[in-house]
Amino acid sequence: MLSGVANPVLPAAALDTPIGYEGLAAVGSGLGSAGFTVYDDTRSMLAVARTVSRFLYVESCGQCRACKQGCGEVTRRLDALAEGRGELHDVEIIGRRLRNVTDQNRCYLGEEEQRVVSSLLREFPEDFVAELEHAAPVDSLPIPKIVDVRDGVATYDPMASRKLPDWTYAPA
Repeated sequence: MLSGVANPVLPAAALDTPIGYEGLAAVGSGLGSAGFTVYDDTRSMLAVARTVSRFLYVESCGQCRACKQGCGEVTRRLDALAEGRGELHDVEIIGRRLRNVTDQNRCYLGEEEQRVVSSLLREFPEDFVAELEHAAPVDSLPIPKIVDVRDGVATYDPMASRKLPDWTYAPA
């Protein structure tokens, strides 16, 4: 479970944690804005990391080089892994970039990248290794940018997956 894109993943073993600032902090996560995304064991956590990283990379304003370039590098390496083009070296570079993606940041975006992607790598290493062993490419996930909620059903922004790092959109 992810509480937005700002906190480390909460694995299944901790799902009985009381939902509140103190409870989630005690297990190394956080409440964020109290919006949660829950994935079951059929979803590749590499796909989740890739989706979160891409969202943060695209939304970066570009003022902080460590953030924009770091998120971009992590996203490209996760793409390579998910598409079956990755190597162990990519995982090592992701780890290095995550350590300095917060250098001289003006906002929390680099911290989000570091906290979420690092926690997914730590909690679900097998999902990343599977791709190195030439498993089938990982399915893409929708970018979780909600534009509407009606009758308890969220609608995602249909254009979010086409948004580019310069805030323009790729052709449909």
